[in-house]
Amino acid sequence: MTAETLRLTPRRVRPIGIAAAALGLALATYGVAALRATPPPTASRPAADSGPVGGSAIVSPGGPVLAVGTLQQIDRSIDAWTANLAKEPRDFYSATNLGLLYEGRARLTGDISDYDRARQSLERAIAVAPAETAARVVHARVLASLHDFATALSEARAILQQDPSQLAALATAGDAELELGDVAGAATSYRALAKAAPGPAVDARLSRLAFIEGDPADAWSLATRAFDEAAAAGETGPSLSWYAYLPGTLAVTAGQPTVALDWFTRAVQAWPGSFLAVSGMARAEAALGRIDDAIRSYSAAIAIAPQPDAVAALGDLYALRGDAALGDAVLADRQYATVEAIAHLAALNEQVFNRQLVLFSINHDRDLTEALRLAQQEIAVRKDAYGYDALAWALLANGRAADAATAMAQAFAFGTRDPLLDYHAGLIAQALGQADRARELLAAALAPTGALDPLATRRATDALASLGGTR
Repeated sequence: MTAETLRLTPRRVRPIGIAAAALGLALATYGVAALRATPPPTASRPAADSGPVGGSAIVSPGGPVLAVGTLQQIDRSIDAWTANLAKEPRDFYSATNLGLLYEGRARLTGDISDYDRARQSLERAIAVAPAETAARVVHARVLASLHDFATALSEARAILQQDPSQLAALATAGDAELELGDVAGAATSYRALAKAAPGPAVDARLSRLAFIEGDPADAWSLATRAFDEAAAAGETGPSLSWYAYLPGTLAVTAGQPTVALDWFTRAVQAWPGSFLAVSGMARAEAALGRIDDAIRSYSAAIAIAPQPDAVAALGDLYALRGDAALGDAVLADRQYATVEAIAHLAALNEQVFNRQLVLFSINHDRDLTEALRLAQQEIAVRKDAYGYDALAWALLANGRAADAATAMAQAFAFGTRDPLLDYHAGLIAQALGQADRARELLAAALAPTGALDPLATRRATDALASLGGTR
């Protein structure tokens, strides 16, 4: 089902607490009808991916938004369905519709608390009518958005066991499998999706899978094809914006910031309210050395939704620019304090932004013991490439270089080719006295222009120079 057009204008959304929840390509969004006073549809065909994951450019796109209207329309609809539910507490249609609306609003604004409101509404619907598939399908998807991947997978498989035709559940299963490190399982799920419902949503998933498996060329081909398919199908607004954002993330990782900026600009043109696309523009501008432009773009993205990655990146640019007259040191500290405020705002923030917080703490010499605890906590339940990378980085920061090397080897075992992994592995090798290996890895990390963020680029360059190497 094709998402309806969403015509939005930027607005400053709820501060801090809405730090972006759409930082990954692993979770499902599906086309559902705009919510009206009718029973909710049973989701069947996948329409996109979304959700917060990972620690690299390629694992941080968010997905197209459900066709539930503008923010103003969503707010009015939430009020109406809430009133219905207050009059009839066992009205599972109203409860399901509320769940869909909250999820749609979360995708537009990045408000994690709305995902939790969606979860609660859907659980209310399921309690009243446990046999109704629509609420169960969306509930599994929302759990994945909240990073409860194991439960999301369990619920999706239970739905599929009862009704194998539920492609939305199959997509959620595949997405959760990929996040849990089961690449083979995800590939099987995605192949089944591609056979049953070919189109941009499946190609976007296959693009991420190709990247994780170490085939960036195929990932690029699939991502650009997904955009072309979405445009040909009449996708507009947030949905088309996301499909433009995806190739941008790949271009950044490939060291093609000019190409990336073009795709991110397309994404912003499709939907100016995309905090992901505006942050992407900032990332590409920083890679091109346009620091003042990048600062403006990150500030604009944060004004829409203050996601931790963007806030930290803005702080880094202030710190690297270091203009005393402009108070850059104070501005940098202010951004870093904001990241920490986001981290401690609610338990869900730690759950959803776990990896971002691990990397931030280590990169900015915060609480290294806590960073390791978070990394260990996550890898216990989510064993994918970037989970092992975050664990390795935390182990190195805590003086455990040998253990870090073991974790890094597990990250590389997936086949993923990402300069971020090379950078972390290079510093681990340096700590172990493996100079040749460290030089090789750091040179590889620095080879693609701007693939590393400016702070990592400076540190990798310094480390390589200390080893007698050159870029």
